[in-house]
Formats: sequence, C-alpha cells, structure tokens
Amino acid sequence: MVYRDAQEGKFLAAQGAEQIRLIKEAYKFYVKNDFRDALAFGAIALINRYLKVAKLPKEEDAMFAAAVYLVSRNPFSFANHTSKQEFAEQIGIKPASLEWYSENLAEKLGFIRINDYRHFPYYIDPEGVINSVIISVVRQTVEELMVRTVLGVEIFNEVEATDAIVDRLVDRLKIVPNVFKPEIRRLVSEYMSEEIKKYT
Repeated sequence: MVYRDAQEGKFLAAQGAEQIRLIKEAYKFYVKNDFRDALAFGAIALINRYLKVAKLPKEEDAMFAAAVYLVSRNPFSFANHTSKQEFAEQIGIKPASLEWYSENLAEKLGFIRINDYRHFPYYIDPEGVINSVIISVVRQTVEELMVRTVLGVEIFNEVEATDAIVDRLVDRLKIVPNVFKPEIRRLVSEYMSEEIKKYT
C-alpha cells in the first residue's frame, strides 16, 4: 500500500491531480460500458499521452469514447464495420462529439489512418509495434540497398524495393491483414522517400 501510494504520488506530481481524476473517470466509464480491460487500458494510455499535449477536455465522456474508439479500430479488428454513428449511439455519446475528439486525438498523437476496401477507417499508433516494425524494415532495407548501390552490386530501384518490403511486411510477417496491403504500400513509400533523403 505504501509503495502504491508513493508511486501514485510521483504520478500526481508529474501529471497533476486533474489528469489523475480524468484517468480514473475514464476507467469508470469503460467499466460502466463493458469494455474489455485490454481496450480500457489501451484507451487510458492514449488519454494519458493526449493530456500531455492538449487542453483538458470540455466533454470528458466524448474524449473517453474517442480514445477507446481509436484503440478498438486497430488493423487487426478488421472487419470492423461499426460506423462512428453506431459506436456513439451504443455508448450514449453525440456523434459530432465523438467525431471531433477522435479526429483531435488522432491528429495530436500522430495516428496513421488507413482504410479498408469499404473505406472504413482503422488506425496505426505511431508509437505502436506495427509502425515501429514498418519503420525498422524500411530503414534497414534502404541502408542495405544504398550500400549495395555504392559498391556497384546493384542499382537502387525504389519500386522494386517498395514491393519487396510490402510483401515481407504483409505476406511473411503478417503485420496487418492482407486487405490493407495498398495502404501499407502507401505508408512504406512515404517512409522510403524520407529515408532516401538522408542519403542525398
């Protein structure tokens, strides 16, 4: 108990009493709405990150709903065809408020939006495993290809390199379901362009 109190005291000092109150209220909200612990704790972690870069929310429940909405729409939740309107109605939140807070959370935290073939949105956390692996594979591939090009072993072909990376990520590593292959290609292409700039 003493250890827990000490830890909470440190957290209070770092985050402030209002942020702690919001996190506790968020957990109550998730329990009341029967969200699984994995979703609830993931959403609370997002809220904690959000509160470090944004103002305190005017509509707390809408922010709580937006955080769990983003977490629930990771690529492995495919096929998740619940609309924002339906999601908002299920937990008694105004759809416009859910829309605003989910967009604001995604923007402030740099979430990457990808769509399925029906244009339903899914989100990749920029600090999550999926994005970390994509960046790592792109960086390693570009570095290796640049060295091989300098040595005259082969000529750097960006299109072929992109295809190879996407096949590796989606078909072999299965980092996201196959339906997102075009979206991962777009993301890999963007990251590759950034990596190539480091060598020019």
